[in-house]
Amino acid sequence: MQSFRADQFRMMGVLAPWLTTNLPAIGKSKIAAKEAADVLAGLPAVQAKAGLTATETKAVTERRTKQQASFETRILSMLGPLQMVATAANDMDFLSLVTIGRSAFRHLRPELQAGVGLQVLAKAEANEKALADHAIDADFLTEARTLAETFQQGLPDTQSLLDARQNANATYEEVHEAQMTQIYELDKAMSIFETVNPELFKGYKSARALVNSAGAKSKKPKGEKAA
Repeated sequence: MQSFRADQFRMMGVLAPWLTTNLPAIGKSKIAAKEAADVLAGLPAVQAKAGLTATETKAVTERRTKQQASFETRILSMLGPLQMVATAANDMDFLSLVTIGRSAFRHLRPELQAGVGLQVLAKAEANEKALADHAIDADFLTEARTLAETFQQGLPDTQSLLDARQNANATYEEVHEAQMTQIYELDKAMSIFETVNPELFKGYKSARALVNSAGAKSKKPKGEKAA
């Protein structure tokens, strides 16, 4: 298991009992309570797969990872030019769509990430003429469309990965990333407690922190964000 995944796995083991203990307080937010329940429900699938990566599906995991990286890079590279085009057109709905942050985009559920990416791409295709001065031509957009559709078609469903009855062919890495996606959703829902219940929020951040085996705070890997 890679070191950052090992740190995340340890964090999952700390976070789960904290969530169980604090569910009544978390319940003040129905959405946070639901996300917490989803995180708790997904943990057994991760624990069952720990150390048992299915080598026969490793190639599938690697292919999906490369597809996602290519898709993300292509979409994110268009955001700056699209923001300029939207601003020039004084189109606030357009601008709102293309000002999604890089970290926020990367932490969307894969299914949602594909959907948002395809919306961004559709805007780019509709503004091909304006984007020509930004080195975005028809070939660039065609390749972007291919990358987006390939990524979308190859997506495993997050929920099915975390359902032990359906994930028999999933690798540990896939199930682990699905659980982290659930936790990122919980991070968003729990943010309200910074003002509604500061002590609960402080406890959540402590339980959510990545800690390495030596007991020191772990350096967050690329893509990991603070609670």
